[in-house]
Order: sequence, then C-alpha cells, then structure tokens
Amino acid sequence: MDFKEIKKRGFVFDDCQKKVSYSIYHQEKPLPLSDEMMTIIEYLLWYVPNISSIQSPKNELIDSIAFEDFTFGIVKQVMNLTDKDVIFLKDIPRKVVEYYENEICPHEEKLILTTGHHESKTNALLRHIRNSIAHGYFNIVEDLFVGFDFQNNDCKKDECTAFIKIKPRTLLDALLRLDSEVTAEQLALIALQRTGYEAEKFHRKKGDPKFDFYVKKGKKRYALEVKKYHNIDVLDEKEVENLIDSFSTCDQRIIPILFINTSLLTEQSKQRLRREQVVILDIKNIQQMLQRRDILSEIT
Repeated sequence: MDFKEIKKRGFVFDDCQKKVSYSIYHQEKPLPLSDEMMTIIEYLLWYVPNISSIQSPKNELIDSIAFEDFTFGIVKQVMNLTDKDVIFLKDIPRKVVEYYENEICPHEEKLILTTGHHESKTNALLRHIRNSIAHGYFNIVEDLFVGFDFQNNDCKKDECTAFIKIKPRTLLDALLRLDSEVTAEQLALIALQRTGYEAEKFHRKKGDPKFDFYVKKGKKRYALEVKKYHNIDVLDEKEVENLIDSFSTCDQRIIPILFINTSLLTEQSKQRLRREQVVILDIKNIQQMLQRRDILSEIT
C-alpha cells in the first residue's frame, strides 16, 4: 500500500510548515523527563490493561473484538482523534516510516497501527506503545510521545508494525474512562437499543430502588443495574443478599436486570438471584446483543 492508497482511506499525513526535527536515539541517557512524563511512561510500560506485564490488569471490555469499535471509539473521542488521524494497516510501508522518522509536526497526533491475530484495536495500541518503550524506540517531543514498534527490535532491517505520535496523558484519561461505571452502562444500553429496546424515564415510587436506566419493548419494562467489582474473586454472601434486597423492592411492573461479570457469582448465588426473578446478563450476552440477537427476550 502506498501513500495514495492510504490517503484514499481518509488518513491525512502531517501537513505543517514548521516541522520539528528529532531523533529516536536518546542524546542524553537516561532520557530527561519531567516527573509527570516519567510517571506516564511507567504506567504505559507496566500498568495499562492487557499487556505482557505481570502488573497489568485484565479488562474484558478492551480485550473484546465484538466491542472494539465501541471501546476504540471512546479512546479516539477522549484523545480528540478523528479518522484522519488513525489508520490500521496490514503492513506499514517503509516510506511511511521514513516520512516520520526524522521530523514531525508537533501540533498533530497520529496513529498508524497493525493488529495481531484476534487482537482488538485498543489492545493493539497498548501493546505497540509498550513495545516501543521497552525496546527504546521512542522519544518525547514537546508534549508528544513519538514511538515505533519493530517486529524483531531492529529498525533498520525489520518490519515496522506501528507508528505512534500522541499526547500520552489523554490516552490514560481514555483508559480511565473505559474502566468507569458510565462506560459499562453505555455499552449495555447500546446493546439493548440494537435489539429494539427503548430507553425510558420511569417515575419511581417512594422507596423504590434506583437503577442505572430503564428500557421497554412492547408491553415489557426492564430496569438494569450495572455492577463492577475490583480486586475480588467471588462475591460474598452478604453482598449477594444486598443485591437481592435492592431488587426485592422493585416495582412489580418491572423486570430487574443485573449486568455483572458472572465469574464473580457462585452457582448458588446465580440460582438465588434467578429465584428472585432477577435476569443476569454478562459480557457474552452483551456481545450477542450487539450483534442484534435479543438474548434478553430469550431469557425472559
């Protein structure tokens, strides 16, 4: 693929009169970094989700191919990137590497990435950044992180698999948002809307539990609660009872739905919730609903 074909796909190469010269080779060793930038580099190297690091947390949302456009869309939005700034290629031509390897426009952010087998777009971005830091093929230009990822750690001989030019602070902001409750709510709502459910306002009676949102389809009404728990393996009985108590006071006109990572629930807890007429949805169910399969209707 040449420059013309890449441009046809909507990507716009840097186009400013005052480009900044830089070198991927660090003139000062170690590289002089501000305290904030050093902290950011450490996070990108060890602590971001789903990378090859024992310190890296697992994020199923970021990992999912079915959710990749949703999650990467949030990353782009928070980072103020558009389609003209990001492209995924099967191979990155050497001429593209040469275009960026000595000078860049400091006012534009760009991502040129490849993805591995069954790898989501966001996972690919995090892996490439981690590799460029671990192998030393990066530099800081003003407030930009500029890095390359080469297949076998040899920029002169090997295939380039990524070029990254971003403000790294905004990437961390995007990852924080992906790990928030709001994002999980949005994802569940989008999945329901794709299968014909409509969000609605519901006038709760005094004492009714507060749910994240309400949806309807035909004559049926549903109330959905998103629950995320960190640093635990299994919900204890007390927390399960708290969930049941909150659902038990639900208006009888409404079917309660619990969106949760079901690996946190024992089989006994699942059965207990189902006896209370609580519908349990997990990430696999949401994936199926994003593909327009009405799992909720099948369950109920």
